[in-house]
Amino acid sequence: MLKLLVGALLFVCCGYVGYGINAYYRRRSSLLTEILRYIDALEKGISFLQSPPLEITSSYIADRKSDAVKILSEYVKLLEKGAFSKQDCMQAVNTKLLTGYEKNIVAEMLFSLGRSDLDTQLAELLKYRANLTPISESAKQNYKKYGALSFKLGILAGLAAMLLVA
Repeated sequence: MLKLLVGALLFVCCGYVGYGINAYYRRRSSLLTEILRYIDALEKGISFLQSPPLEITSSYIADRKSDAVKILSEYVKLLEKGAFSKQDCMQAVNTKLLTGYEKNIVAEMLFSLGRSDLDTQLAELLKYRANLTPISESAKQNYKKYGALSFKLGILAGLAAMLLVA
């Protein structure tokens, strides 16, 4: 009886680890996709409405819940504070879902918003979109490949552990 209980516990633990890896890939993919959507909103807001970044960002995060919204909420706090540095933007972008290079790109983008004329800002947003699009596509492919696989392998590893113990 004890062996069956230990086997069931191993099965649940392995399945949970597989689910956790799946959730990481899903959150990373959705974060990068959401950042690209934010860049779209910035382009529209800056070019058509000519709104300041604080107004665009506040309206963008108004009724959303995601990892990107956490980053953008920190950015809104920086905008409301007034003067801030690129280091402050790096701290706002601090998440385990992004690599150092990606954090640097996003922080640089947030820091540069509102600091130049309209045409220069739109050109910079296109540059950041060009940098982040392949990263986002890669994250989506990794989620499809490794995310689904990790959950299934977690379940299979749990079954194998349960059979070995029992």
